[in-house]
Amino acid sequence: MGQKTKLTRRSFIGGAAALAAGAAAGLAGCAANGQQAVEEKTGATESWDEEFDVVVCGAGIAGLAAAVTVATEGDGASCLLLEKEPSPNGNSPFCAGSMLYCEDADAFMTYLDAMIGDSTPDDVKRAFAEELTHNLTWLYDLGAKEEWLEVGPPDDVKLGEWPELPNDNTYGRIKFKTDGDGPKHVFQFFLDAVQSHADTVTYRTSTAMESLVQDPQTKTILGVVDTDGKRYKANKGVIVCTGGFESDADMLYNYTGVKGVFPYAGKANTGDGHRACMKVGADFWHMAGGAQYWMALRNLENTEFVSTVWNFTTKQHGITVGVNGRRFYQDYDACSCPTTPYAEADSDPKLNVGYRHGITQFGGNWTHLPFPEKAWFVFDAEGLAAGAFPEDKSADPVADGWAVSAASIEELAEAIEVPSDELAKTVGQWNDYCERGEDLAFYRPVDTLQPVATPPFYAMVCVPAMLNTDGGPVRGPHAEVLDPFGEPIPHLYTAGEFGSVWGHLYQGTGNVGECAAFGRISARSALSN
Repeated sequence: MGQKTKLTRRSFIGGAAALAAGAAAGLAGCAANGQQAVEEKTGATESWDEEFDVVVCGAGIAGLAAAVTVATEGDGASCLLLEKEPSPNGNSPFCAGSMLYCEDADAFMTYLDAMIGDSTPDDVKRAFAEELTHNLTWLYDLGAKEEWLEVGPPDDVKLGEWPELPNDNTYGRIKFKTDGDGPKHVFQFFLDAVQSHADTVTYRTSTAMESLVQDPQTKTILGVVDTDGKRYKANKGVIVCTGGFESDADMLYNYTGVKGVFPYAGKANTGDGHRACMKVGADFWHMAGGAQYWMALRNLENTEFVSTVWNFTTKQHGITVGVNGRRFYQDYDACSCPTTPYAEADSDPKLNVGYRHGITQFGGNWTHLPFPEKAWFVFDAEGLAAGAFPEDKSADPVADGWAVSAASIEELAEAIEVPSDELAKTVGQWNDYCERGEDLAFYRPVDTLQPVATPPFYAMVCVPAMLNTDGGPVRGPHAEVLDPFGEPIPHLYTAGEFGSVWGHLYQGTGNVGECAAFGRISARSALSN
């Protein structure tokens, strides 16, 4: 009975897929001389091209943190750090660069438990919280200088992303300054740290993992095979830090239900680690989770984002409609509104609108919801003048292919191929709401009620965008990968967004904080073998 309960708490889809992969491997071994078939499938009888103590796959912040931990705590242990691209192209080089930390693990656990709940076991949350207490001091131990860092300590009320949850003021943020003589980004700091340990860490780019080599008897992970067929033995363990699957359109649609998504940052996160771990029997969790989905503005050809990831176009200067000409629940991006970014402290979260790091308030709950493949941001001349389109991007968004314009709403509807009567009805209703000072459809904040009434009228393409997925192999408190029965797969570990601890809700700066924390935990676990 206990085993059955454990299985039902796992991701059904991920677990089923993993079991299916295991079944396929079993069938392969049912041929004549079945044992030989298994050995050939795993490659256990083949020789190795190179040998290391630890092999780390993926050179984002998590992989760099793991590699530098091997270098600084491994007593001479050798480490191979593999990167798929000529230079790292996941989310790490493009993220905001803020790192979560805390000073009181018990206090932060209360906040973490309220946010994550039982989607992540208590022992994993506890390991995460306790390791977060070392994030700041670890940077100093690695050589960071105080003048390089901006440290927002706990109790800073400006940091609160979920102010309605208990102990929301028990975490802080660390960020490298963009001026001065130090590294400008946390990613660069960790890369510099790894490269300073070239005596023990071999850093190899343009080398992508293809599969894991597993002992058919003990299920121990023996090493890694790259896409060129080269085999790397890992005497103590393999740490997979290959990030999410946001750049694999099929995986995104299958696990999240969102179609036509464009990843905002790196394009190299295509689920390589997921496929490799599935083949060796890993269980999966949080596959529908992600840190940030929103309707992003693109050019009319849908080939380029309007703004950078940390400079959202201010959609409070207009409305967003689907191809049916009607508004829908994510009418504007709350994080783009400077006056109402998140819920006010002590407010009723069921009455807040907008979105927080990938989830939307809907029916009184914060949840991941599907988005239309295409929508239109509609505004008028006054909206343009107020900043609906960034002036530094183009002085003439229509001429430069960013927007469509028309003298009337009906003409605009024809230009963007939405029902004219529906768009006219939607705009008319919106203007009525603006006049009365209350959005009776979606209850947008009062300071976002800007009418669409002054010609010319404009429309810009909106498509679903995201930063990262958080799903991947189920992780134990020691960063070990677990199978569907809750048992560790020996010598296999993960860190970062690949099988992240974040489930339904997400705390900003949490991914980078997790990369550092579980990067250290995974390396120490491997070194202990």
